[in-house]
Parts: sequence; structure tokens; C-alpha cells
Amino acid sequence: MDAEIDASREECVAPLLNTHSNAEVDRIYRKIAWRLLPFAFLMSLVSYVDRSNISLAAVDMSADIGLTKSQFGVASSMFFVTYMIFQIPSNAVLQRVGGPMWLGILLIGWGLAASLTATVRNATELYVYRLLLGVFEAGTFPGLFFYLVQFFPESRTPGVYGITLAGSSTGMGISAPLAAGFLSMNGVLNVKGWQWLFLLEGLLAIVLGVGMMLLLPKSLDSKGFLTRKEQMILNNDGAAQGTPVHGKSKNLLYLLNTVVLNVGLWVLMLCGVLAATMKYVAMFWTPLWIDAMVNGSGLDWAKAEKTGQSDDGVQVALLSTIPYALSAFSSVFFGWTSEKLHDRTIHCFCMWLIGGLFFLLLPWLAGVDVILGFVALMCGHVGVNGTWALFHSLTLSFMTDENKSFGLAWTNSIGNLGGFFGPMVTGFLADQTGSYKSAIWGAGGMTVAAAVVILFVKDTIKKEHKTSQIRPTFHQAKMRR
Repeated sequence: MDAEIDASREECVAPLLNTHSNAEVDRIYRKIAWRLLPFAFLMSLVSYVDRSNISLAAVDMSADIGLTKSQFGVASSMFFVTYMIFQIPSNAVLQRVGGPMWLGILLIGWGLAASLTATVRNATELYVYRLLLGVFEAGTFPGLFFYLVQFFPESRTPGVYGITLAGSSTGMGISAPLAAGFLSMNGVLNVKGWQWLFLLEGLLAIVLGVGMMLLLPKSLDSKGFLTRKEQMILNNDGAAQGTPVHGKSKNLLYLLNTVVLNVGLWVLMLCGVLAATMKYVAMFWTPLWIDAMVNGSGLDWAKAEKTGQSDDGVQVALLSTIPYALSAFSSVFFGWTSEKLHDRTIHCFCMWLIGGLFFLLLPWLAGVDVILGFVALMCGHVGVNGTWALFHSLTLSFMTDENKSFGLAWTNSIGNLGGFFGPMVTGFLADQTGSYKSAIWGAGGMTVAAAVVILFVKDTIKKEHKTSQIRPTFHQAKMRR
């Protein structure tokens, strides 16, 4: 029976990791995948849930602790301050203490920060816990990707990264119904529903962190992970070796030349910042937009408050499930179509253009009819969120084994500038105008701009990509000298 289950698991994973290497090597990598990727998937999922749950708690929490729209926007953005600053230091620590230990510490740390958010009594305390959450979540994706490339060669990483990023997509789909369940516990043990939301979702991260520390191998050579025969097979197969943790070049000039001064990466990061602004504005503000729309005020939240209309948090969370679930589906679907069509750049252009245009239309359609507004909101989510796995794979294709640790942290840090400015400016504009319209128009326009930029510079991206692939590594350059 166990053999049948193992065979079934291997059959499921095989298409994602399939290469032209021999069957024995493929079998070993399926074994590695089933040990590592479930944890990578879950870490990605829990990361999304814990950073975005503030949006689903917003309706009830804001009423209880007296948050203005501006304060909610600042609280959403505070996460990205430390999230951007600590990505490079976090990956540096991971190289020294090992993946399982450090990733486990990060999970436990952000789980505690998320759970403690249940105790906030004012905006200042909320800011502090959001900053703390960003410190620990900063190393999530650069750390996960760098840990995984120690076990998988370049030819196998697309499927590995795809499975990992699918965790975030799944988090989009389940975060709203999960939040609705926790919010419905309002009053249990005299605890508010939004407090249960933070407390229990933070606990999930802590449990997962302990599991990663205890169950994940540090490297291919870890005791009890692979047999000596399996290790020998991988060592003898030149194409079947991952990137080692130690011995990586830390030459500053090399990193500046291949990452910081890479024109193609900067073009991609510009597109990423523009599109990420709408992504994170929609992530944090969608429940509040829905709250305004379903109460007949279009996107004019002040009008709903004056008439005394307000929906409860559970209903808003349930309605938010639809656009978030469609975002999850679109991420997986367009990843599949991209692989079939061997295209990433045009996919990003088309989906960002569609998403940006629907968000530009959202304020007008929401004022005409709530159903039309909701359709525009769903289509906007699909467009903006459908291509992020492809975009990340584009940036990864510019990196080599020598600079991946630094490059992953660098590009992710810069790309999240949109996450810092977008939600905060949205809150400020909402308080000043009594409406969400101007912020949506601004962020939607930036998404359209990202689409235009990536279309017109696609040839530059291809040229820089080729150049980055033929640059000598630090060790090769040193040997030449």
C-alpha cells in the first residue's frame, strides 16, 4: 500500500521536474521534491495569509480601535519598510546558519508578531507589530529560493519555483474564507473575531516553523536524507548538482556589475514597482472597497458612513473570497499557458494591460451598478495577479549561481517599493476625498504604464539577458587573471 502511494506521488511530481537525465537521477529528485516542496508551498501560503490578513480584519478592527483610512494605509505599508530593509541581511544569515534553522526562526518570529497583533489598542501599536512582521517575513522568498537551489540544478528550478509560488496563489484563494471562519468566532471567550483571526493565523506559522526546523535537511549531505549511493549518483552527474551554500563569492565589484548595474534587471524592477503598486493596493483595500460597494455608495466610503450603512466583517470576507480565488487560479493558469507558448514578456504585457484597464473602469462601473463594479474588480484582480510567477522567473533568468543570494534579495527589495507607497497613499487620498476613486485611478494607470514599458523594452530585456548569461563568474574571471 505504501509503495503504491509513493508511486502515485512520484507520478504527480514527475511532470514538474522532468528533464532528460536518466531515470535513477529523476527518481532521486522526486524523492527530494517530496521532502522539501510541501514545506516550501506551505511557507509561501502562510506568508501571504499573515501579511494580508489585516485587510480582512479591517472593517471590524478599524471600528474597535478607531482607525482612520490614513492610519490603516500607513499600517499596511509599515510592513514593507522592514520587509525591504532586511531581505539582504536575512539571506546573509541563512548562508551561515543553514536553511531549515533560519527559515524556521523566521516563521516562528513572524507567527509571534502576527499573533500579538490581536492585542493592539491603537494605531501606534499596530504600526509596531506590522514593522516586526516585516522583519521576519523579509527573508521568506529570497531565503526559500536560495535554500532550494542547493538541492536542484538550474534545469529543474522552474517547476520547483512554480510549486513554491503556488503557495501564495493558494493563500489568495483560502485567506478570505479562513478569515470569515475566524471572524465568526466573535465573542467566544470574550475575544473579538478579528483578534481570533490574528491569533490563530499567527499560530499556524509557529507550528510550521517548528516543523521545518525538525524535518528539513540542511543539505544534500545531511545524515539520513539520501543514501550514499544516491549521493554518489548526483555527484557523478554533472548536470544534477544544486548550488552549494558555502563558497559563494562576496566580491562587491562582481555583485555591482552583475546585479546592481544590470540594465535589464532595472527595467524589470521598474515594471515590477509600477505593477506591484496596484497589486498591493488591491490586496489590502479590496475588502473595504467591497464594503462600500455593497452598501450602495459606489466607492464613496464617506457617503456610506453618513447614512449609517456598514456591512459586517464576515460578509465582506466571504465576498472577498471571489476575487482572491480568481487571482489564485489565474496565477496557476497563466503559468501553464506561458510554459506551453514559451513566452513570459507578452503574457505580462497582456495581463497587466487588462488588469489596469479594468481597475481604471472600476470607479465608474461601481457607481452605475454594484454587480458591474464587482465584475470589474474580479477582472482587475485576474489581470494584475496572473503573471507574478512569470515576472519572478524573468528576474531569476538574469542571475548566476554566484549572485543569486544577493540578486534575489536585491530585486525583491526594490520591487516592493510599490507595496510601501501604494497602500499608504490610498489611505491618505481616501481620507482627503471621502472616496477610493482617485487612488484606484492612480494605481490602475501605473499598471497600464508597466504593461507599456515591458512591451517596448522587451528587446532590451532579451539583449541584457543574453549578456548576463555569458558574463564570466567571479571564479572564472579570477582564473583568467
